[in-house]
Amino acid sequence: MNRSALNLCFCIYLIVLNFSTYAQKTGDQDYLNGFVKNEIFKSASIGIEIRDLKTGEILAAHNSEKSLTPASTQKLLTTAAALEILGSDFQFQTEVLITGRINKDGILMGNLLIRGSGDPSLASKYFPENNRFISSIYNELKKNGIHQINGKLIVDASYYKSSVPRTWIWEDIGNYYGAIPHTISYKDNTYTLHFESKEAGQLTKITKVDSKQSGMTFSNEVMSSTINKDRAYIFGGPTDSHRLIDGTIPQNRTDFKVKGAVSRPELVLLSDLSKVLQAGGIQIKEQDFKTKTQKTLLKFKSPPLSEIVALTNQKSINLFADHLLFQIGITQKKEGNWQSGISALKEFWQSKGLDSSSLFLFDGSGLSHFNAISARALNQVLVHMNRSENATSFFNSLPIAGQNGTLKSFGKQSDLAGNFMAKTGSMTGVRSYSGILKRQNGTQLAISLIINNYSCCTQLLNEELKTLLVNLASN
Repeated sequence: MNRSALNLCFCIYLIVLNFSTYAQKTGDQDYLNGFVKNEIFKSASIGIEIRDLKTGEILAAHNSEKSLTPASTQKLLTTAAALEILGSDFQFQTEVLITGRINKDGILMGNLLIRGSGDPSLASKYFPENNRFISSIYNELKKNGIHQINGKLIVDASYYKSSVPRTWIWEDIGNYYGAIPHTISYKDNTYTLHFESKEAGQLTKITKVDSKQSGMTFSNEVMSSTINKDRAYIFGGPTDSHRLIDGTIPQNRTDFKVKGAVSRPELVLLSDLSKVLQAGGIQIKEQDFKTKTQKTLLKFKSPPLSEIVALTNQKSINLFADHLLFQIGITQKKEGNWQSGISALKEFWQSKGLDSSSLFLFDGSGLSHFNAISARALNQVLVHMNRSENATSFFNSLPIAGQNGTLKSFGKQSDLAGNFMAKTGSMTGVRSYSGILKRQNGTQLAISLIINNYSCCTQLLNEELKTLLVNLASN
């Protein structure tokens, strides 16, 4: 074959290669265009972006720079930044100290002091092994020969400045998912109301309350319903000890549980600790002692950050995400509050190339309806983390379609099962997904999608999304 023929063949090869690449891009964009033009989204605002995860190249997009309410996909910004700033092996630490001295009779002439540092895992239902915090304190007191504390049980809660964000809605702040970070968070900062319901239309009865803080009172207006869903809401502010419970629960239940947010979790901890110590023979006299002498009795560590991040994204735990935001604030700004955490989070992602003007952040969990970010920003987080040394910890935290977490039922009987991993987000009028889609040819796509103000049912929306993802995976 002569040189001219070789050059002709090479040119034809380049044309075919370029056409193939263009066709794939056009195909992705066509699928995207068909999705957003669907009649069911006529009232909606939609932002979508698809990238090659490895190269970061944008393959298709629609309003990808428009900032929209993300709901819980915002947790990706928080958890990814926490891994990058704190490290996957980071552990929270709660220190237990005794003040004063122990006399020859085994009496502590001082106080028992618990100094928190924002550990969200103490006695958490998500970390059963951390239920041993109180028993560990009891065991250490016994090892030191202490059978009586003449002083008080005290919590040092100065590490964080806890408050309810002003942009959280009244319907959220009294319920379990509206629990806020505290220096001492305990039992997920929740209490449980047990209800008994009769036939539909009848008033229910509260039969028991677990883990409530001292002084809480309740007004029950919850009715029995034929609707087989929890539609009960707890109303009450952070400085108010009274709670109103309104709405409905399923009829004919003997023990239906509704969970609320505790505003002073340290009081619940102190109450539980006092009961355990006194039941075990350690008396507490509650006398006043002022002494500078301190001795560390116990340092209790949380699971590593990688495990906390995994649960935060798998189970979409607002409290954990907001704790991570506060810790980012502590590490970067020396202050544990909403403002310092949000400022540090935005500065971190700006340093990684994200346009901070597209980030309207009011918490770390996505609970505020005022939050707004773009699909492009979410995708940039995914591409950045794919190149990070924390990539494994981060991507292992994402729910997998048809297998676990918030995607356990999504695409279970389709080709998406095991091939789509993503953080999900949902609240009234909001649906979002951000994660990785594996193509049949082996490549991986970073895909982020935010839909606001849709009017169709969620089931129909999910069916259309599954169709889009299956088409993209096979393209």
